Amino acid sequence: LSTNGQFLNYWNVRANTSYTPQQMSRRATRGGPMMVNPASVRMSLNVNTDRRKSVSVGTNVEVSDDRMGQGGRKQVRGDVRFRPSDNVQFSVHPRFESSKSGDQYVTATSTLPYEPTFGTRYMFADLERRSFSMETRLDWTFSPKLSLQLYAQPLLSSGDYVQYKQLSESQSYDFLGFEPGVGQVVDDAVECTGGICELDGTQHVDFDGDGTADYAFGDRDFNVRSLIGNAVLRWEYRPGSTIFFVWQRRQADRAYVGDFDFSRDTGALFDAPADNRFIVKVNYWLGI
Repeated sequence: LSTNGQFLNYWNVRANTSYTPQQMSRRATRGGPMMVNPASVRMSLNVNTDRRKSVSVGTNVEVSDDRMGQGGRKQVRGDVRFRPSDNVQFSVHPRFESSKSGDQYVTATSTLPYEPTFGTRYMFADLERRSFSMETRLDWTFSPKLSLQLYAQPLLSSGDYVQYKQLSESQSYDFLGFEPGVGQVVDDAVECTGGICELDGTQHVDFDGDGTADYAFGDRDFNVRSLIGNAVLRWEYRPGSTIFFVWQRRQADRAYVGDFDFSRDTGALFDAPADNRFIVKVNYWLGI
């Protein structure tokens, strides 16, 4: 269901609501047994001021919610455009997103075969994600023959795997949870007093409850910080012939913390290693 309208002052409003029914899917298990994909509801609202003005702003709010489990998503996006003259336009699009997933796939193993899912155990997790990005653009036309375009997008993203669990049976949305415990290494084996124990960034799982870990996998918590940018100067040095001076910058850093900290992640972004590339492209019109 979608509706939109424009007021007499040229403000625009758009609203959308959608419903996706529950269905069966093999995507969640990456080609394994069928699993329930929960029904979901999504709603969004978008408001923009008069785009004809030298300064215009807009905002978009989007909310989605799964009808089962802990799935859901909230997103707020802004849109600020500044046009001081006909030949200059500057825009900024900040966005913050928070989401939860109750069926994030982790891994699969045939350790201690599990018949309800045809001998293979499918591990999932409750995942909490946070992300912030800000797309920035500048278009400046100095003359019909000379123009400059700038683009930059910083991104901060985190993923916290809150609880690991196992699919209970095929064609369901039921899971077997693991109680967090304390692990220790004894005679080259890991003893786990609970269902799942973390040691040095590795998760050890005791499937049969005998106190000894049967399977292990790396913890999936992550933090990603990245910055991409481009600058393109175009010069038409003669009719039909142009030169492009291009600067591309990529900067990225990855950590395994899981929580979102804007100040910490921003500092880590600007300290991250960067890759800079300079490109010159020349076009010459032969005029034949």
